[in-house]
Amino acid sequence: MRYFIKAATVGKGILFLLLAGLCIPSAAQKRLAVEAEHFRIEWQEKSDGYRISTVSTNSASGRISLENPSGSYGFLYSATKPDTVSLYETMPDYVRKFPGREYTLLYGRWRDNLRPVAMNTAGELVRFYPASAMQKGDSIIFTRKTRQGTLQAVWRPSKQFGSDIEVTMTLRAAVDGYFSLITPTLATLSEKEMAWGVIPGHFQGRKLEPNFVWSYGYGQGIPDRPVVVRERTATTLCPTLTDRQGLSFAVIPEPGQGRDPWTYDHSTQNEWRLGFSLMNRDRELTPSAYHPVLGQEDSYMRKGEIRTFRFRYTVQQGDWYALCSHAARDIYRFGDFLALKEPRQSLTDRILRMAEYLEKDSTSLWRTFDYRGDTIGAQEYNATVFEYERDAVKNSDYGAMWMLARITGNDTLRRTRLPYARNFKIHQQVSGGPLSGAAAGQYYLWKSGRYTEEWGDYAEPIGTVYYIMLDIGNMLLFNPGDAELREDLRRGAERLLAWQYPDGHWEVAYDKATGKPVFRDLRDLRPTFYGLLVAYRLLGDERYLDAACRGADWFVANAVDEGSFLGVCGDFRFVPDFVIAQSAQALLDLYETTGKDCYRDAALRTARFYTHNNQYCRKLIFRPENRPKIFPSCRFPVFPNFQ
Repeated sequence: MRYFIKAATVGKGILFLLLAGLCIPSAAQKRLAVEAEHFRIEWQEKSDGYRISTVSTNSASGRISLENPSGSYGFLYSATKPDTVSLYETMPDYVRKFPGREYTLLYGRWRDNLRPVAMNTAGELVRFYPASAMQKGDSIIFTRKTRQGTLQAVWRPSKQFGSDIEVTMTLRAAVDGYFSLITPTLATLSEKEMAWGVIPGHFQGRKLEPNFVWSYGYGQGIPDRPVVVRERTATTLCPTLTDRQGLSFAVIPEPGQGRDPWTYDHSTQNEWRLGFSLMNRDRELTPSAYHPVLGQEDSYMRKGEIRTFRFRYTVQQGDWYALCSHAARDIYRFGDFLALKEPRQSLTDRILRMAEYLEKDSTSLWRTFDYRGDTIGAQEYNATVFEYERDAVKNSDYGAMWMLARITGNDTLRRTRLPYARNFKIHQQVSGGPLSGAAAGQYYLWKSGRYTEEWGDYAEPIGTVYYIMLDIGNMLLFNPGDAELREDLRRGAERLLAWQYPDGHWEVAYDKATGKPVFRDLRDLRPTFYGLLVAYRLLGDERYLDAACRGADWFVANAVDEGSFLGVCGDFRFVPDFVIAQSAQALLDLYETTGKDCYRDAALRTARFYTHNNQYCRKLIFRPENRPKIFPSCRFPVFPNFQ
């Protein structure tokens, strides 16, 4: 840079030289870089240490960079063990009232997940930029000494994956106490800059959700505070953010850093060795991982002890799904798990075993009862139901029962099961009053002679879809001339039409006694529209198809586009579950009927959500030597922050 200033006196000339000297870039400022095949990080030395100046990767239009690179480091320190008293009483009123004491499966878990470590308020945050750096081959070694300890971080390009840069971070304690290493802040996003965020298995969305129950409890949106979640509920260890230019970045712990759910001969599922967050304590959006977790296993260190945390950053142009798939398939080698599967039973043999199970009273637990002049039949349900006296019975999978009877010709099924299961279904529908056509409840309580829902005396529109319209629809596929069932299907469809709002949505449930909506704090983010599609296919009434499309359009805009879903399990207060997969099928069926690509595209996006939010299919855990091992790592259901 050249400056043109006319100096009138010697004194002014000296001043000019001093000012010009301040404007000349210092050659002493160091610039360092680590570069993989497609991913490059550059650092520049500043007065407070080495800061990341550029994070860039290849894209279809050339190099593209994250807009707010950082490079700050941090770890948590506490001289004493962190407090385990829940912050429940400090939360807003609606958070304290959730989920309600009647939800015994959730009540204690919700309070536990409001403890200081999970709320990221425990310990002292020691934050800094590295003071020294040394290039060694294709790696860079950063170091910083603090009062609590000395931290060293080695950054190197991945030898296998051009989108990854690997980091090994080591802390040597200078004092006794509890420590938790935090992955450095690669870059940050403001809420306006964020296009998507996800911690698979916990929450996802394109905005910060101020309703803490929706975000932290139901996984609907990103919590607006820096919560730290457990790895045992995460389906893929890959917290990810995507910015408005379509650039996604994530941090992925190396295999072997998390807990082993089953060590030798006992369950170690409750160990907490990895924590994840999408926001740091300054409430900046950034994917973060914690190891060890403060106050948990291996977090206490004596002076001179060492802890190491190995992880990698990955940056790609594309959505969250590409990064999470990279973590599952490439880093955690999910394909190795699939290769271990050795099916030894044919499909035909499985079907025959199902028929054998169903026809034996000892295995199917089949019971029959007199109800309003008919004999109804169902299976014993040996789990808790609202106001039951260990007398709940229920039928599931009507389509499977009728299919088995048809393809096997099993006379026992046709004589002793199907007629009484059909009677059970007919009486399961409300026959009159303001709820006419709705499902009276999933379960029959034979001691009190009534139908009821799983966890309360209410009627759900989705319950009418599941336990009236879909079951009856499946029976009609095998017996299309059953006039009584066709009329029951029509009454169910008319009930859904009466309940549907003009914009297409439904309430979650209605109180049976008053007919008024309940669960007003929730939205019916479930495929309730599907019942009307089934009715249209079997009855041909165009009103049902129009209403199904209206409901699906609302569902796509409010559930699929936002990544927000609700479940169907009443005992867990409808936290998201397998209904996500059923939503994908409902949208595919609607696409098949209408030919509208928007429903096919929404179905594919929904299926992607399910692959990384599936309570039946937890992530594959590896030993440090990367040998695959399969564990029974969860119980149904575990979504999202109640485990």
